[in-house]
Amino acid sequence: MASILRRFFWVGLTAFGAARWTGLEAAFVRTGLLRAEDFTRDLAIANTLPGPAFVNLTALCAMRLGGLRLTVAAITLIFLPGVIATVAALAWLSTSEPWVAHFFRGILVGAVGVLAAAFWKSAIRLRGSFAASLAAATLLLVAAGAPMIAAVLVVAAVGVVGYRRSPQTLP
Repeated sequence: MASILRRFFWVGLTAFGAARWTGLEAAFVRTGLLRAEDFTRDLAIANTLPGPAFVNLTALCAMRLGGLRLTVAAITLIFLPGVIATVAALAWLSTSEPWVAHFFRGILVGAVGVLAAAFWKSAIRLRGSFAASLAAATLLLVAAGAPMIAAVLVVAAVGVVGYRRSPQTLP
């Protein structure tokens, strides 16, 4: 149990933004604690539930690994490093200082890089060019400024029509 809790804390400490789900995947799927099929299913469910997807995914993974108590502890451990860093940043840093502004711009560039890497990794796993193009279309629509819900609904509609015309077995 302690090993699992350390893994959740490590993900909270080292992963930010879109990298959190890849951190969870590395901590639990690659080590054999969760099956890839279960993780992928949980990721899909987490993205459809209200609230932050990484919290939903953390809860679903923790429920599979140990039940409700582990879920509460895992969510706390995922949030703890970010809360401490945010409170510290708000207490001691001023964005009017040039070095702080450069620091935050650097974090932004890193976050974009992590998002692009996560997208690339997901696109490689998708079966067929149609699925990869749907993922790319979603990313491009959101990057172009379309509201997330509109991008997802449009791409979902295209996906349903496309898969109905050429039935394929889903992963």
